[in-house]
Amino acid sequence: MVSQVDVTIYSSELCQRVAISSQELAEMVSHGIVQPCDQRAVEWQFDEAVVTEIARAARLRRDLQIDWAGVALALQLLEEVDGLRRENEVLRRRLARLEE
Repeated sequence: MVSQVDVTIYSSELCQRVAISSQELAEMVSHGIVQPCDQRAVEWQFDEAVVTEIARAARLRRDLQIDWAGVALALQLLEEVDGLRRENEVLRRRLARLEE
Protein backbone atom coordinates (compact mmCIF):
# COMPACT_ATOMS: atom_id res chain seq x y z
CA MET A 1 0.00 0.00 0.00
CA VAL A 2 1.38 3.39 -1.03
CA SER A 3 0.79 6.30 1.30
CA GLN A 4 0.58 9.84 0.05
CA VAL A 5 2.83 12.37 1.73
CA ASP A 6 1.77 15.99 1.72
CA VAL A 7 4.77 18.26 1.35
CA THR A 8 4.45 21.82 2.60
CA ILE A 9 6.68 24.80 2.06
CA TYR A 10 6.98 27.90 4.22
CA SER A 11 6.19 31.26 2.68
CA SER A 12 9.77 32.54 3.06
CA GLU A 13 11.18 29.58 1.11
CA LEU A 14 8.38 29.86 -1.44
CA CYS A 15 9.17 33.52 -2.11
CA GLN A 16 12.84 32.65 -2.66
CA ARG A 17 12.02 29.75 -4.99
CA VAL A 18 9.81 31.78 -7.32
CA ALA A 19 11.54 35.14 -6.84
CA ILE A 20 8.60 37.11 -5.46
CA SER A 21 8.31 39.37 -2.44
CA SER A 22 6.29 38.52 0.65
CA GLN A 23 4.01 41.46 -0.26
CA GLU A 24 3.32 39.91 -3.69
CA LEU A 25 2.54 36.59 -2.02
CA ALA A 26 0.17 38.33 0.40
CA GLU A 27 -1.59 39.98 -2.54
CA MET A 28 -1.96 36.61 -4.29
CA VAL A 29 -3.53 35.20 -1.12
CA SER A 30 -5.87 38.19 -0.76
CA HIS A 31 -7.07 37.74 -4.37
CA GLY A 32 -7.62 34.01 -3.91
CA ILE A 33 -4.92 32.98 -6.36
CA VAL A 34 -3.43 30.62 -3.73
CA GLN A 35 -4.41 29.70 -0.19
CA PRO A 36 -2.08 28.85 2.70
CA CYS A 37 -2.76 25.71 4.71
CA ASP A 38 -3.60 27.87 7.76
CA GLN A 39 -4.10 31.58 7.18
CA ARG A 40 -3.85 32.31 10.93
CA ALA A 41 -0.35 30.85 11.28
CA VAL A 42 2.55 33.16 12.07
CA GLU A 43 4.32 32.04 8.89
CA TRP A 44 2.14 30.64 6.15
CA GLN A 45 2.68 27.15 4.83
CA PHE A 46 1.58 26.06 1.37
CA ASP A 47 1.26 22.74 -0.36
CA GLU A 48 4.30 22.33 -2.55
CA ALA A 49 2.02 22.05 -5.59
CA VAL A 50 1.35 25.81 -5.44
CA VAL A 51 4.93 26.60 -6.50
CA THR A 52 3.93 26.11 -10.14
CA GLU A 53 0.73 28.13 -9.70
CA ILE A 54 2.56 31.03 -8.08
CA ALA A 55 5.24 31.06 -10.75
CA ARG A 56 2.51 31.07 -13.41
CA ALA A 57 0.67 33.93 -11.71
CA ALA A 58 3.86 35.98 -11.36
CA ARG A 59 4.69 35.36 -15.02
CA LEU A 60 1.20 36.49 -16.11
CA ARG A 61 1.53 39.66 -14.03
CA ARG A 62 4.95 40.42 -15.47
CA ASP A 63 4.21 39.51 -19.10
CA LEU A 64 0.74 41.08 -19.33
CA GLN A 65 1.47 43.94 -16.92
CA ILE A 66 -1.86 43.51 -15.12
CA ASP A 67 -2.79 43.83 -11.46
CA TRP A 68 -3.40 40.85 -9.17
CA ALA A 69 -7.18 40.99 -9.68
CA GLY A 70 -6.55 40.67 -13.42
CA VAL A 71 -4.17 37.77 -12.81
CA ALA A 72 -6.81 36.00 -10.69
CA LEU A 73 -9.37 36.46 -13.48
CA ALA A 74 -6.93 35.30 -16.16
CA LEU A 75 -6.10 32.15 -14.16
CA GLN A 76 -9.79 31.41 -13.66
CA LEU A 77 -10.45 31.79 -17.38
CA LEU A 78 -7.46 29.62 -18.27
CA GLU A 79 -8.77 26.94 -15.91
CA GLU A 80 -12.19 27.10 -17.60
CA VAL A 81 -10.57 26.80 -21.04
CA ASP A 82 -8.62 23.73 -19.87
CA GLY A 83 -11.85 22.17 -18.58
CA LEU A 84 -13.63 22.88 -21.85
CA ARG A 85 -10.76 21.35 -23.81
CA ARG A 86 -10.91 18.17 -21.70
CA GLU A 87 -14.69 17.99 -22.14
CA ASN A 88 -14.33 18.57 -25.87
CA GLU A 89 -11.81 15.73 -26.13
CA VAL A 90 -14.17 13.34 -24.32
CA LEU A 91 -17.03 14.31 -26.63
CA ARG A 92 -14.82 13.87 -29.72
CA ARG A 93 -13.91 10.35 -28.59
CA ARG A 94 -17.59 9.51 -28.02
CA LEU A 95 -18.48 10.86 -31.43
CA ALA A 96 -15.71 8.87 -33.07
CA ARG A 97 -17.04 5.67 -31.44
CA LEU A 98 -20.57 6.44 -32.63
CA GLU A 99 -19.35 7.04 -36.18
CA GLU A 100 -17.64 3.62 -36.32
